[in-house]
Amino acid sequence: MAKNIEVLINKAPIRYSIEIENGALDKLPGLLTKKLHLKKDETVKIFLITHLHLYTLYGQKLQKALIEEGFQVSVEYIAVGESVKNWLNAEKLLNKMIDLKLSRSGIIIALGGGVIGDLAGFISSIYQRGLKFVQVPTSLLSMVDASVGGKVAVNLGVAGKNLIGSFYQPSLVVADLDTLKSLPDSEWRFGLSEVIKYSLLKEDGGIFYRWLEEHKVAILKRSDNSVIEYLVAECIKTKVHFVSKDEMETTDIRIMLNLGHTFGHSLEAASRYRISHGEAVSMGISLAGRLALKLNKINGATFEQIINILNLFNLPNHIDKKYDFNTSQLIRHFEYDKKNEGTGVKFIIPSKFIGHCEVVKGVSEKILEEVFAESIY
Repeated sequence: MAKNIEVLINKAPIRYSIEIENGALDKLPGLLTKKLHLKKDETVKIFLITHLHLYTLYGQKLQKALIEEGFQVSVEYIAVGESVKNWLNAEKLLNKMIDLKLSRSGIIIALGGGVIGDLAGFISSIYQRGLKFVQVPTSLLSMVDASVGGKVAVNLGVAGKNLIGSFYQPSLVVADLDTLKSLPDSEWRFGLSEVIKYSLLKEDGGIFYRWLEEHKVAILKRSDNSVIEYLVAECIKTKVHFVSKDEMETTDIRIMLNLGHTFGHSLEAASRYRISHGEAVSMGISLAGRLALKLNKINGATFEQIINILNLFNLPNHIDKKYDFNTSQLIRHFEYDKKNEGTGVKFIIPSKFIGHCEVVKGVSEKILEEVFAESIY
């Protein structure tokens, strides 16, 4: 006789702290013990993953402080750039962890931008079925977006942006605003594309959008700590709002955070990652706006508002013809997008007014060709 057994798993809520302040790195050793509930008499191994230049700026001091706190610390450097976020480098790091005899009591610290955080988080999620990992974002892009929410992944070839990945929340996020001061101007500016994304989907009647307009000078110059702290905190609070309602992106709630990303990932992959993520998201936001305009989801005035905020922060609002893309090449990359379901790719687009977005699917290839063709010049 056939039997049916139902399985019900009561999963405990996930809770972790996000510490945002100038000088937060100095407090990290103590925060680990307190927030991760470590035993005072236990020697914990830490695997610190970073870039060499970030180790010189911040990692060396952090390593010394951690050792003084009683931790055993090993450091591994990876090269810079999206192209290093691949399975081969993940495997190298996993083998290093085995060589270090890292156990499930170990902690991985990701000191860096989105690439470091994605790679470190991914290997944390699969090594011995999961280790604690701590995000220490040092770029604006990772601080306001990538370090929070638990999406961790590596790329598969040039087509598969973030195709191998997990939903795996960090144990702690430490956002030291002082690390943003060392960013090159271009990286700071491209990181603002994620900030603008939040201003377009944050359902506050456009309040955050107007705040960005009013504080443009202080934001671009990074001259006012209170302004930068508010900017970072508002973005993180917005992301937490979406993630807490839909951690695994099983409904159309968390997916809203992909505004600009469906187009953007296509541009990144087609350029073989010569276009940075921040640049691609900025272009992607303008493309999403143009698609919304074509679908009559927004009017011309709202589209102009989207373009104007990109212009205000000196961000790209179209695809430069120097990349020599063709529309069929860009559309082909949608086939590999994780939001590609049986009914087609889901696009997140602005809707009605600033501060509201919606999901659309079943967009015809003809309309997509028009959007790309009108955006390349």
